[in-house]
Amino acid sequence: MKPLDAERIVLRTFKEDDAARIQELANNKEVASIIGLPHPYELAHAKEWIDIQPGLIQEGTEYPLAVYSKNHDAIIGTVCIRIDKKNNQGELGYWIGRPFWGKGYATEAVKRMIDFGFVELRLNKVWATAITRNEGSIKVLKNAGMEQEGILRENRFVLGTYEDAAMYGVLKREYDRGGVE
Repeated sequence: MKPLDAERIVLRTFKEDDAARIQELANNKEVASIIGLPHPYELAHAKEWIDIQPGLIQEGTEYPLAVYSKNHDAIIGTVCIRIDKKNNQGELGYWIGRPFWGKGYATEAVKRMIDFGFVELRLNKVWATAITRNEGSIKVLKNAGMEQEGILRENRFVLGTYEDAAMYGVLKREYDRGGVE
């Protein structure tokens, strides 16, 4: 898969030697508490996750990509779109390392992945969820042109607690006219 270029970032497939950087960024209790990653996040977790990715991309069921910052010359997070072929839609998932929060990188990555979903994968809908206490992620989804569709009660089990999740989505026809009003 060719890299997806944006203004300050490039979304690209992971390489085996990216595992140490992913482990470094993911091994943060604050990140784990809102994403649901295991904590501590071990190097083995990152290696196993990276190892399965080529097959997922080849099958066209999931596109997990590294968020690579041009300014920092480093991976700063990840973004993924999981494909529901029967319903022609994709579910976004993403996280950005704690040192890079609040700088617009997640919004840029989500917007670029929405473009990929509609333009290259020809999806009808792209959607995502964020636990309701994760105000930063909800802001990302809104800034990326997504509209809240509802609240999924106790939808995620994160570090021993059931969490409500807000669901956001954007349709192809909304994307074509420049996003959700």
